[in-house]
Amino acid sequence: MAGMDHGAMGADGQMAGMDHGGHAMGSMKMRDFSNAPQVKRDPSVQTISPMPVDRTGEPGQGLADVGHKVLVYRDLMALDRNPDVRAPSRSIDIHLTGNMERFMWSFDGEKMSDHHEPIPFIEGERVRVNLINDTMMGHPIHIHGHFFELVTGHGDHSPRKHTVIVQPGGKVTWDFTADAVGDWAFHCHLLYHMHAGMMRVVSVRPKGDAQ
Repeated sequence: MAGMDHGAMGADGQMAGMDHGGHAMGSMKMRDFSNAPQVKRDPSVQTISPMPVDRTGEPGQGLADVGHKVLVYRDLMALDRNPDVRAPSRSIDIHLTGNMERFMWSFDGEKMSDHHEPIPFIEGERVRVNLINDTMMGHPIHIHGHFFELVTGHGDHSPRKHTVIVQPGGKVTWDFTADAVGDWAFHCHLLYHMHAGMMRVVSVRPKGDAQ
């Protein structure tokens, strides 16, 4: 772009002094890691969602103006009462990260081949998981060995799933019971993203064997 000082582009993605229609671009940092302190800060993370929102009530990408009703996650309800309705004892955030230009994909800024420690759980515990999509595309996230209940306002009849699409800039929350002892794959179901690094191992340890 003629006359544009590219040297003004900061490492955090902020364009100093640039104003579009009265909205200062400098006020919106697309790589503000203060919103995601556990995410590894390196070139594999192109953006951090500045204000992730629950988009489970929105149609998927490209389906907003198709001229007919599109079912969304909030339309789903379980036919039967959920088998475990305990409140979660803890909550964890997992960021879906990537660099689309370099085709690098990861969880929390680390690809599977660089991070061998599993995500730990104890048999029988109830955990809330917040998936936060920091990328510009949707990711269907799948956990092996377990079902989870989407937190979409349906109480003890929350929909039970093992895969959920997290829309760009979106956040999806689910509760699950770690009831299957063992090591389980946890990954993006776009398999080329999984192979590029958006995969981890979930490890459920028996009670009394938390180590």
